[in-house]
Amino acid sequence: MPPLERPKRIKPIIGGVISGGLSKRMGQAKDRMLLADGRSMLQHVLDTMLNVCKEVIVAGPELPVHIREDERIHFIKDNFPGQGPLAGVEAILSTGHASGYIIAACDQPMLKEELLKMLIPDDAEMPCFFDLAESGIMQPFPGYYPVNWLADIRDSLRRNRRSLKALIADSDVLLKPIDPDLALCLKSINTAEDIKSFK
Repeated sequence: MPPLERPKRIKPIIGGVISGGLSKRMGQAKDRMLLADGRSMLQHVLDTMLNVCKEVIVAGPELPVHIREDERIHFIKDNFPGQGPLAGVEAILSTGHASGYIIAACDQPMLKEELLKMLIPDDAEMPCFFDLAESGIMQPFPGYYPVNWLADIRDSLRRNRRSLKALIADSDVLLKPIDPDLALCLKSINTAEDIKSFK
């Protein structure tokens, strides 16, 4: 009989959420927007991530008003204020809590646990994202961001190159296929109509 395989050990995963920033189309910061059940968009994302991740680090210009820090939720200010989502990723990777982080955006309240679990890497040094090539969209969130990307991210920010999609396109990354129906759960809420359609 073949020897029994040992179950793969998965280290506790640390999550990150990019928060803050004024949405011009919404007229207010997305992380503060309340959905029909009374929870903020940010809280929806946190609740899903806390079912997968040991801790979650929220990065942004200021502590979101609808959350409180505790032993599992931490807030960190951007080190490069006003530089967009890439600055949030840089701040999270700078914390030293892990060798890599599953990072989502605060405007993705439809995220599912199964999606986040798909990003748990076999190789902790390999960035990992979902392959949405059929739709022609490169979606950087949620994704797995290793700390070994930190130097490249800081260099991009110092050069005022703030595009996450460009960084991903220029790097060696793992792209995971995803069912089109499940891909709908990656949708960001960007307009009032999007909020009305959210269930």
